[in-house]
Amino acid sequence: MVARPRQAPSSARPRGRPRLISDEQLLAVAREVFLERGIQATTGEVAKRAGVSEGTLFHRFGSKDALFRAAMRVDPSAMPKIVAELAERVTGDLSSRLRGFAQGMLEIGRVAVPVLMMSWSNPTGEYRLEKILDRADGYRNVLRLVCTFFERELDNRQDSRVNAEILARIFMGSLHHYCMAHLLGVVSPSQTEDARFIDGLVEVLMNTVERESQLAGARRPGRPKTERRRRD
Repeated sequence: MVARPRQAPSSARPRGRPRLISDEQLLAVAREVFLERGIQATTGEVAKRAGVSEGTLFHRFGSKDALFRAAMRVDPSAMPKIVAELAERVTGDLSSRLRGFAQGMLEIGRVAVPVLMMSWSNPTGEYRLEKILDRADGYRNVLRLVCTFFERELDNRQDSRVNAEILARIFMGSLHHYCMAHLLGVVSPSQTEDARFIDGLVEVLMNTVERESQLAGARRPGRPKTERRRRD
């Protein structure tokens, strides 16, 4: 009888299946899916695109809420600070500042709008609406910061009598609608489409400001009617 050679201990052999995809890669895929589909995206869709099982997602992240939060890197309380820094960073003339502000707010909106959708569809989750609105640095402060941006810009135009809050709501409402249209598949996201939308929005806002400035100048007291008529 021939003795078989003894095999070396296999203690170095890894146990279980090796990780074929890292957490960072999974989060990148999840972020892509959430940005495309919004909160209606399922963990099944994320798992399928990543080439893993749903069980893998839940084992690593625990829940859809946790996966969404990690993938989108969302901290609602940090939004006002981000908006405030953005408002201070944009430079140039009013038109250029509006474009820069709109571009930055659009990038924020692409993350914030799915968060709001999650808050409406999951009232007991991490992003429930009451929790977002009740935070000291919540949505109301973002609106206030955008209003402040427009107030500062209009203060530099003493002839303008445009309501800064109305401009801020038009600005934010338009961006919100555009992000929603993107999530619902009405708009195909691209740099060209984004630029077209931002250019149109800025044109509307600038036309409003310029027209109100002209009207305010025409109403200024002490100006002879003949001179006003000749200049207009």
